Amino acid sequence: MVIKIIIVSAVWCPACLIMHSRYDEIKKLFPHFEYIDYDYDLDEDLIASYNVGTTLPVLIVLNNNQEVTRIIGEKTIEQIKAILECL
Repeated sequence: MVIKIIIVSAVWCPACLIMHSRYDEIKKLFPHFEYIDYDYDLDEDLIASYNVGTTLPVLIVLNNNQEVTRIIGEKTIEQIKAILECL
């Protein structure tokens, strides 16, 4: 089982700025997952296949390259942790 976490955010997004430190904490709590950070504007071609939409930030969880869940918008560390612990 290979869990990959795709994080899409933007420098102009207030919720993304808030979530940045929370994502850093999640990365420490779940170091065995692979994390890829994308910028909504700079990595437009790379995120096109994920159908990100316009509400940011977006955290997409892939298991063996198949999407299993996505978290959109500002969430607490506890909310994210509860979702990731179920994997």
